[in-house]
Amino acid sequence: MLPPEPASSVAAVAVSATGLTILGISTGLQPDILLAGFAGGLWALTYQPPAPLFRRAAATAGSAVVAGYLSPIAVAILRGALPGDLSREIAQTAFGLLIGLISQRVIGPAVLRIADRKAREYDDGN
Repeated sequence: MLPPEPASSVAAVAVSATGLTILGISTGLQPDILLAGFAGGLWALTYQPPAPLFRRAAATAGSAVVAGYLSPIAVAILRGALPGDLSREIAQTAFGLLIGLISQRVIGPAVLRIADRKAREYDDGN
């Protein structure tokens, strides 16, 4: 099997970025944070073994959406720890990149572990 052509990969990224911008506008999520999360998701893919195009697209889109929802919350929680001259918008974009990077390998599995533990506690109580 031949590796994908670079032009097709670039086209997939462009289409995904456009779709994320439209998604952000329609859902009220900030497109710049979605794009930062998307970039973080692409960055995360460089640390993983090759995967089919659909899996890569789903992973990066998922990273973008997670970043879109969690970055404003993370900045609001850490607002006191951030330097006073650092604007919220810049911090949210940077957090979006980092959250996009760790969402697939860290955040998702952690949430699933917590949910599993809570479900077991619930089952033990009944």
